[in-house]
Formats: sequence, structure tokens, C-alpha cells
Amino acid sequence: MCLSPMVRRVLCLLHWHGEPPYGLTALGVAPDQLTEAEEKAAAGLAGLALPASWEDADPTLRRHLVAACRPVPTAGLWHVTDDRPALDEDRARQDCLRALTAEWPGTEPLLTEEADRLPALTALVRLTALVCRMPPGVWLDAEEDLLDIYDTYTVGTLPDAPP
Repeated sequence: MCLSPMVRRVLCLLHWHGEPPYGLTALGVAPDQLTEAEEKAAAGLAGLALPASWEDADPTLRRHLVAACRPVPTAGLWHVTDDRPALDEDRARQDCLRALTAEWPGTEPLLTEEADRLPALTALVRLTALVCRMPPGVWLDAEEDLLDIYDTYTVGTLPDAPP
């Protein structure tokens, strides 16, 4: 893969939500910061039972998670929901991956085996996916916004496209 000097290579841990509305969350980390990011995520999440829902989580836990995860060095966060009705899951996943690489040049999704060696970052991307799947009004009005830990992030939906 040839990248222009302006495009920074980013490794992405992916979380696919396989129930409608389908969604893909990508946590990006610079290759030279992968070990540091995993260590800081592990330290921040150590001993915590991660909530099944961000909205229903205790506000004290949410504040703790935001503060603990803020030092994790990330290149950004990207989440897209494909809420087109009656769309096949495989097609939705392909469309989401295509949108990721088009909107975030230089990304390289980590293979499952590589991601398995990064349990703390995997937990962080899953937790972030919970936040991204909430109605925007909920997380925009919350005092404890997990998306604050990312210097850059994109959350949205795929544009309608012909089949």
C-alpha cells in the first residue's frame, strides 16, 4: 500500500455490531503507539466491570472510565451505523468497511488474531461502540462523554445508496 506523506498509517481495531441497525466502530492507533495504548487502556480498565449500557451505567463509573481512558494514545475514533432497512448483513459490513477506508485514508484493520492480543483496546472499542449506538441526544447531553477521550472522532450513518 502506497500512502502519500500527508496520510498517516493507522491500525484500527474494529467492532462490528451484527444486529440491525448494523454498525462498525473503528478505534485507530498509530503503529508505534500500539503497545503504549494497550498498556494504558489495561491500566484504565483494570478491575472494572464494564457496563452493558452506557446510558444505564452509574454516573460515577462513567466519570471514572472517561478519566481513566483519556491518557490512551489514539489516532481517532470512527463509527458508522447502516440503518437502511432490509439490508443483508454482509453487504452492510462491506459498505461500512468501504466507507471507513474512504473517509479515513491510511487505515489498516487489524486481523482478529492481532486484535486478540490487545484485550484492553478491544474492550475500549466495544465500550465506545455502546456509546456510539445511543441516540445522539443522550450522549451529547451527558456530563460523562466517553467520546471526549478521542482528539478526533466521527459518528454518523451511511448515506443512502442504490443497491
